[in-house]
Amino acid sequence: MSWFNDFALGFRLAVGSGRAFRANLPRLVLSTIGIGLSVAMLLLLASTVTALGDRSGRLAGREPVTTAGPASLYLTSQIDEVGERQLTTTSLEVTGPGAPLPPGLAAIPRPGEVVVSPALAESMKTDPLLQARFPQRPAGTIAPAGLAGPDELFAYVGTTGLAASQWGSAVTGFDAGGVQDSSSPQLIFLLVVAVVVLLVPMLVLLSTASRIGGAERERRLSTLRLAGARRGQVHRVAAGESLAGALAGGVLGLGIYLAVRPLAAGLEFEGITVFRPDFVPGWPLGVVVALLVPVLAVGPAWFGLRRLVVEPLAVLRNAKPARRRLWWRLVLLAVGIVLLVPDKLLGVSPRPAETLPFLLLGSTFLLIGVPAVMPWITELAVRRVRGGSPAWQLAVRRLQLDSGTPSRVMAGVVVVLAGVVTLQIVVGSATANANRPRTSGGVVNLQVEPSAEAEALRRIDATPGVLGSYRIQRLETIDGAGRPADLLVAPCEVLARYYGATTCADGDAFVVNGSGVRQGAEMPVIGARFVVPAGSAPVPPSKAIATYRTVVAVTPAVAKAQHLPDTGWMLLSFVEPGDTGVLERVRAALGPLGWRASVQGEGEYLGGDGEDFLAAVTGLLYAGGLLGLGIAAVSLLVLLAGQLSERRRSFAMMHASGVPLAVLGRSLLWQNAVPLVFGVAVAVGVAIGTGGLIVRLLGADIPLRVDPTFIGVVVTVAVVLVFAITGAALPALRSVTRVEALRME
Repeated sequence: MSWFNDFALGFRLAVGSGRAFRANLPRLVLSTIGIGLSVAMLLLLASTVTALGDRSGRLAGREPVTTAGPASLYLTSQIDEVGERQLTTTSLEVTGPGAPLPPGLAAIPRPGEVVVSPALAESMKTDPLLQARFPQRPAGTIAPAGLAGPDELFAYVGTTGLAASQWGSAVTGFDAGGVQDSSSPQLIFLLVVAVVVLLVPMLVLLSTASRIGGAERERRLSTLRLAGARRGQVHRVAAGESLAGALAGGVLGLGIYLAVRPLAAGLEFEGITVFRPDFVPGWPLGVVVALLVPVLAVGPAWFGLRRLVVEPLAVLRNAKPARRRLWWRLVLLAVGIVLLVPDKLLGVSPRPAETLPFLLLGSTFLLIGVPAVMPWITELAVRRVRGGSPAWQLAVRRLQLDSGTPSRVMAGVVVVLAGVVTLQIVVGSATANANRPRTSGGVVNLQVEPSAEAEALRRIDATPGVLGSYRIQRLETIDGAGRPADLLVAPCEVLARYYGATTCADGDAFVVNGSGVRQGAEMPVIGARFVVPAGSAPVPPSKAIATYRTVVAVTPAVAKAQHLPDTGWMLLSFVEPGDTGVLERVRAALGPLGWRASVQGEGEYLGGDGEDFLAAVTGLLYAGGLLGLGIAAVSLLVLLAGQLSERRRSFAMMHASGVPLAVLGRSLLWQNAVPLVFGVAVAVGVAIGTGGLIVRLLGADIPLRVDPTFIGVVVTVAVVLVFAITGAALPALRSVTRVEALRME
C-alpha cells in the first residue's frame, strides 16, 4: 500500500493545484504533447500491422487446396490489368456434389453467371470495355471475407469444360495459405526501413519528453528527503510524476489517433488498400503500446536519477561528471551490422522473406546507435576546448558539464536524417539497376485453349488497332554456355519484326548473336533433338521484352522438317504502338471466351534510364523526409522549451549579472550547433553504411549509389531547421531572464 501512496504523491505533485502545479504545468504540457504524438504514431503503426495481417489472412483463406485426383470443383485464375489496376478473374466449374465454397460467396456461380467485387461492379458501370469482358449474367457481389481490400477488382465466373482441359486445377477446399507477397523485394525493404525511420524518432521523443524539467523535479525530491522520505520512496515519487504526463499523453495520443484513423485507413499504396474495420490495433499490439508508453516515459526519468545524490537541503551533482562509457554504444552498432549480414554471419538464406526480420532489427539498432553515440563524441570533442567568445565559452562549458541534454535535443533530427539518407541510398541503388523501363512495344501475347483458337483469331482480327495475328511456338532449350534459353518457331512476319530478318523465307533459320550457338550444333528440346541448320543467318538480339531469351529462331518449315514437338504454341498480335486503348479492346473482344483466352501485353526495352519511376519514388522520399523532419521539429521545439524552463534561474542570474541577452541567445545556438555537427557526421556515416548493407541484401548485382547532392540538401535542411527552431525559441529567453525568475520560496 505504501508503494501506491508514493506513486499517488508523485501524481498529485504533477497535477495538483497551487504554486507547485503552476510551476510544473509547462513540463506537464510539453511532455503530454511529446508523448501524445508518440502514442498516436504507435497506434497508427499497430493498426497498419493488424490491417495488413488481416489482408494476408483473407488472401490465404481464398487460396485453393488442389489435388492430383478428381474433385467436385475445378478452377483457373487469370490476372490482367484494367488501366493501372490489377484484375483477377477466377473461373469455376462444379462437377459433383459437395463442391467447396470460396470465401466471400453465398453460392458458386452457375455456367453463364458472374459474381464480382463491389469495386469491379462500380468500375463496370462506367467502362463499356470492362463490361464486355464479362457478358455473363450478374449473380451478386463478393463479400469482404473473400477480398484482399475494398478496392480489389475480382470476379468469379461460372463455366464449363474446365475439368477436361489442362488449364483447370482440381480443388478440394480453400485456405491453403502460403500466399507469396506479390510486392517486389525492393518495395518491401523500402517500407520496412520507412517504418523504422518514422518509429525510431517517435521513441526517442517519447523517452526524452519525460525528462523535461529535471532540475525542478530534483529540488522537489530533495524537499521530500528533508521531510524523511527514503531513497526508494523518492524514486517511486519521481516515477509517479512522470506517469502523470504519460497518462495525459496517452489520452491525447488516443484522441489524435481517432481523429486521423479514418484518413489513414483510406490511403492507398502500390494498389494496397484495407477495410476500415480492420484498421485497429490488435490486442497484442495494443497491450505492447499500452505497456511501452509508461515504460519509456517512467524509465528515463527513473534512470536519470542514477548519477544524482538526492539528499536533504540540496541536490548534489557530481563535481566532475563521470565519463560516458563507449562499449555499450559500440555494441548497438555492432549488433546492427551483424543483423544486416545474416547470410554471411548467421547462415540465413538471402531470400527477402527470411532476411526481412533481420533488416528490421538491424536498421533499428543502427539508427538507435546514432543518438547513443552522439553524447560520447560531443563530450570527447569539447573536453579540452578553451577560450573563444563569451557565448562560445558559455556553450562549451554547458556541454562539458552536461552534453547529454543538448544531444537528446538533437537526437530526433539526426535520427530522421540518418533514416532519410538510408532510404535515398536504397532507392537510388535499386532504380539505377533497373535502368531499362518497360514501354509499349505494339505486341500482344495470347494464350488460347486449342479448341478456341479459331474463334480467338476471328475476334482479334476484327478488333480495331490490330495489325495482324500469328501462331508462334517457344520451346525450352539451352544456349552454348549451358544456360536456359528458348527456341522460337515463328513465321517470317514475326521474325522480321523481332530480328530485322528482311530476307526471310519459310525454311530459313537464324542464330542470335552472342548466344554461343554454332551452326550444326545439337540442342536438347523436350521430346526431340534439334540441330541448328547449316547456313543459319546471324541476327542481333531482339528488342522485345526479355521475358524469353531466344537463342535460335526458325520458320515453321524447319520445325516440321526436324519433327519438333507440338507444344508451347501461342498467338501473337501486332497492334498500333501508339494506340493506348487497343489492349483493352482486345481483352473485351475475347471476353466471351472466358478462361479459354488469356491476354498479356508485351513491351520493349528502349534503353531508358527509369526517370519516371525514379521521380515518383524520389517524390515519396522527399515527402517522407519532410514528414520525419516535421516530427523532429516538433520534438525539438518541445525539448527546447522545456530546456529554457529548466534553466530559467541560471539564465536570469547571468542576465542580472550583466550578461547581455544577445550573448545568452548565441550561447544557446552554439550549444545546439556543436552536437548537431557531430550528429550529422555520425548520421551520414551510419546511413551510408546501413544503406550499403541493405543494398547488398537486395541483390549482389545492384551497385551502391550515393547521391551527394541529396545528402547535401537534407543536411542543409536539417541544419536550417535546427537554427530556425532555436531562433524561434529565443524570444522566450527574454521572459525567463526577468528578475522575478530569481525569486525563491
